[in-house]
Amino acid sequence: MTRVEQNKKARKKGSIIILLAMLICAGIAGYSGFQVFASGSPEAENIEPASQENAEPAGENMGESLEAIEEEFVLLNDAEAEMALEAEAEQTVPTGLSIPSIDVSAELEPKGVLDNGQMGVPSTEDGVAWFEPGAKPGEKGNAVMAGHVDSRTGPAVFYDLDKLDAGDEIEVTDEKGEVLTFEVKRAVSYDRTDAPIEDIFGPSNTRSLNLITCTGTFDQAEGTHDQRLVVYTELQEEDVQKIENGDPPEAPGNVVLAGSQLSFHAVRDEDVAGYRVYEKNPEGENRHIESIAVHERKSYSSPDLAGSEYYVTTVDVYGQESEPSETAE
Repeated sequence: MTRVEQNKKARKKGSIIILLAMLICAGIAGYSGFQVFASGSPEAENIEPASQENAEPAGENMGESLEAIEEEFVLLNDAEAEMALEAEAEQTVPTGLSIPSIDVSAELEPKGVLDNGQMGVPSTEDGVAWFEPGAKPGEKGNAVMAGHVDSRTGPAVFYDLDKLDAGDEIEVTDEKGEVLTFEVKRAVSYDRTDAPIEDIFGPSNTRSLNLITCTGTFDQAEGTHDQRLVVYTELQEEDVQKIENGDPPEAPGNVVLAGSQLSFHAVRDEDVAGYRVYEKNPEGENRHIESIAVHERKSYSSPDLAGSEYYVTTVDVYGQESEPSETAE
C-alpha cells in the first residue's frame, strides 16, 4: 500500500468516526441494530485491562534496525527501503469468526453506516457484522464486529460473550483461509447512552479487534437492552511479526566453491538487502567473513578459501536472515 493510499484510507476512517460521533451527540444512531451509545462512566467486567505502560513495542526485538542493514549492505534506494519497512501487509477480506472457548463459529458480513445512521446488522442471529469502513482485522487500528446476544427464539451468536476471560483467543479467517489470532485483553459494559466511541472505533497503534453485543436488562419501552458489552482484543505477537516483517527470505541456491572463488545465485525478492558469507572451520565453528550487497556480484574471492566449508544466507530490509544455504567445500 502506498503512502498516498494509506493517507486516503486514514482520512476515510476519520470521516467515519466523526460521523458516528455526530450521530451519537444527536441521539439518532444505533450500532449493529442496537440503539446508540451516548455518554457516562464505564463499568468494568472481571477481565483486567491490558497494561499500556509495560507493553513492549511490537517488533522491537525482531530482526535488525534499518540503519544497521543500510550500513552493512549500502542499500541503493533509501526511500524504497523506508517504505518497505513501514508498509502495512495487505489484508484480504475477513470471512469467518471463531471463539473456541465459548463455541462460536460464525460467518462475517461486511456492514457500513446506513442512511438512517445505523450500522447494518447481521442478516441472522447466528451471523456477525464487521464494520467494513473501519480497520480490517490485522491492520493497525480498531477493527469492530457486532452480533446479537439473543433473538425471539432464544440465545444468539454472542450470548456467551460475557464469559470470555483475559487470554482467550479469537480467530478471524480471511477469504484465502489465512487465520489471525487475537487475544482477549479486557471487557467493559457501558450504558447504552455512554460509551467511548473513539476508543472503540477510532485509530490505534495496536492491531485490535473489538467485539460488541447487548447486555444488561431489556428495556421494553425502548425495545433494546440498557447496556452494551465491548470485548477488547489485540493481535497475538506471532501474527504481528508476520504482518510487519513478513516471512524470512529464502536461502541462496547453487553455492559453488571453485579454487579461490565462492559463487551463488541471487534470491529474487524485492525486499532482499544482501547476503552474508560464512565459513565453517574444521572445528565446526561458523564465522561471518563477508557481506555482499544485493546489487554486487554474487561471489566472494580469497586465496585462503581452501580447507574449510562455506555457506551463504540472505538478509532482507527488515533484518531477517534466511536459513543457511547448502554447504560448499
